[in-house]
Amino acid sequence: MEIKVIKTQKALSPTQIQLADYVINPYRGCEFGCLYCYSQENKNIKGADFFNSLCVKANIGEVLRKQLQYTHPRRVLLGSTTECFQYQETKYGLSREVLSILNEEKIPCTILTKSHLIKNYINLIRRNPANKIYFTLNFSSDHEVQIFEKSSSPLNARLAAIADILHNNIALRVHIGPFIPYVCQLAKIAELIPPAAGEIDVELYHNKMGSFEKIGLVIEKEFGKDIKEKFFSVYKNEENYRDFAKTLKQQIVTFQNEKPGKFFYIVPDFNKFYSASINYHENPLF
Repeated sequence: MEIKVIKTQKALSPTQIQLADYVINPYRGCEFGCLYCYSQENKNIKGADFFNSLCVKANIGEVLRKQLQYTHPRRVLLGSTTECFQYQETKYGLSREVLSILNEEKIPCTILTKSHLIKNYINLIRRNPANKIYFTLNFSSDHEVQIFEKSSSPLNARLAAIADILHNNIALRVHIGPFIPYVCQLAKIAELIPPAAGEIDVELYHNKMGSFEKIGLVIEKEFGKDIKEKFFSVYKNEENYRDFAKTLKQQIVTFQNEKPGKFFYIVPDFNKFYSASINYHENPLF
């Protein structure tokens, strides 16, 4: 992967995602190479070689300090279009610098991650009790991880990181998303989730995430033509999509009856992947 060290003019950007009012992405692009990543269509990334280059925003800490002189976020979202704790973070430490600055200013953050490397940041994150981590656990085998998330953290490492987060009493939500129809297996994923996890959500895959056709080809190669056709059928029309969403909801209801905790279910609109109306704080199951 080609690493490009760049300078950024802005660290904080307003966001419509209801998890925060501002977002910080210390990197542009991502080493993990998830096939379903919606960031491939990001206007700042589109046209670049998304899977083979990574931009490191080397001056992000300096820019953040300057912005905080006149911008006052209630909460910051870390990692909306990149993985903040990807492997180059061990060299550049940009996410560590950002977390330190947010701690100094007493600004809470919500972190989106699937990286086991976050365990090295536990002491920083727990300094603000209002911080929260959304940790992705959407496959039940390393074979599936390798198919869809070429370079991301293996399952055992993720589970160890989740255990560390829980042990340190940091607010956590396990994020089962995107849930890819006929590939992701909810019952098997549920077996992996520690009982102490207080919040769990399931977010249905939308066909605007990543390359839909390429994902279909990969599913056919790895799981068979029958599974690919079932996967495609879900997105053939809105009726099929809603029918599958209802079936998945029933599985989640069964799941929540067997495990403690609060459960959330996110179903994107059929015609568009993201809407500012998506509320991650409310539980639509009941």
